[in-house]
Amino acid sequence: MKHLLIVIVMILVWLNGFIWLGKQVDPSTKYRTEIEYKYARYCAGCHGNSGEGNGRIGRFKKLDPADLTDTNLWAMHDDTQLLESIRNGKDDMPAFHYYLSNKEQRELLEYIKVTFRP
Repeated sequence: MKHLLIVIVMILVWLNGFIWLGKQVDPSTKYRTEIEYKYARYCAGCHGNSGEGNGRIGRFKKLDPADLTDTNLWAMHDDTQLLESIRNGKDDMPAFHYYLSNKEQRELLEYIKVTFRP
């Protein structure tokens, strides 16, 4: 009887967890556009919400992500080079061609340029 009670409690806790997860707000709804959501999902962890290279993952792993607000970055790299970095990765930056289509990569670069380029 004691074991049956433990199993029932475990099932109730497990079901409660699924109900809680189901009630969570979809994070994509807090962003104005789909591409803004994709920046937050794929880039902001390292480059930061403000693009200054101070994201929480970058700090935690002691990486040195590019500062997207730096004038030198934009002067030294053209769109083709930046798109290549997004597509195939560079140094510690992962390749995003696994997650984003070519169109999404170009849209992401345009979003970054409009939002962060000085």
